[in-house]
Amino acid sequence: MAGQQNALVKLPLVIALDDDPGNLRVIEMLLQKNGYSVLTAPNGQEGLKLLRKMVPACLILDVQMPGMSGYDVCQVVRRDERLEKVPVIFLTGQDSPQDFKTGMDAGGVIYMVKPYKPERLLAAVRLLTAALLPQT
Repeated sequence: MAGQQNALVKLPLVIALDDDPGNLRVIEMLLQKNGYSVLTAPNGQEGLKLLRKMVPACLILDVQMPGMSGYDVCQVVRRDERLEKVPVIFLTGQDSPQDFKTGMDAGGVIYMVKPYKPERLLAAVRLLTAALLPQT
């Protein structure tokens, strides 16, 4: 019976956008191992296609991506009634005070600089999705 109950638990969804496939693999493995469902996209346009179909518990955005920056994606998300309350984590190599300000002004909640410690990213995601995690 316990196995059936576990199968019915819906895991919180995190969507991550980054043009580096290695970064996406690390994020996906880290979060899946810790109780999250994860979808990834290599750029802003593909990410917005995912976001048209579903509302994640959290969104992780790289800033520098081809075509559409993470800042631009965040601004689109903030203008969408369905997505406006989704917490956004910027995970980027951009580390100037102006970059931080731009990220916060775009609607980011947490701004993390690469390279980052995976446990810090996990802690940030847990903080932002705590109410959605299954209770054990």
